[in-house]
Amino acid sequence: MRQIFYLLFFCYFFSCQNRPAETRTERIAGGICACATPVLELNKQASSNLDSLAFERIQAAFEKARTCIIEQRMKKEDLPEVQKTLLIKCPELANQTELLQELLE
Repeated sequence: MRQIFYLLFFCYFFSCQNRPAETRTERIAGGICACATPVLELNKQASSNLDSLAFERIQAAFEKARTCIIEQRMKKEDLPEVQKTLLIKCPELANQTELLQELLE
């Protein structure tokens, strides 16, 4: 019985080691999603509250997100694959195509 337990533990331990490495595209898409999340949240809040302070916070968050996205060092040829990956990793951002385009410019 003990041998079966050790065998199962051994198999379980090594099965966890075989995760595929995150691709460059997945890493970039995850970074873009993390960078843009504050902007998305502020946009949601501002939709119910139209004041100038909310707009200023959105503008500041937008600029911060653009800087963060630039730091991801995405190449132009990565863009189609990153957009496909964003549909899976961050559908809320991917569905806001106009905002996404502005952030990626």
